[in-house]
Amino acid sequence: MFFFTRFTDYDFDKKIGITLLSFYIIHSLLWFYQKIIFFNEYRITDDPAFWISTALLMWSCFFVFRVTPMFYFAKEDKEFLDFLRDGQNIINIIMYAMFYISLLKYEKLNNESR
Repeated sequence: MFFFTRFTDYDFDKKIGITLLSFYIIHSLLWFYQKIIFFNEYRITDDPAFWISTALLMWSCFFVFRVTPMFYFAKEDKEFLDFLRDGQNIINIIMYAMFYISLLKYEKLNNESR
């Protein structure tokens, strides 16, 4: 992937963004699949990785719709592009809140294991 992109361009290369998003989506879905296949008695929401996987999956799915038509909307519909940017900011806040919940769950697990 790194050989086919131009790092010196001023515009964002969509190929890098889509590759990263594909990585996040595939790994999040694989984690959910693994959790479903290897069932245990613990609640899934007590697992810190659940919050990280959910946050990355949510962020990646929204970012696909932000990055793919970005240059088209910059020329054709600037207002909708601004709306997508505002929505992405809200999704970022929610994602970081989920990361914080994950840290709290991790700390709780560490305290219980001592």
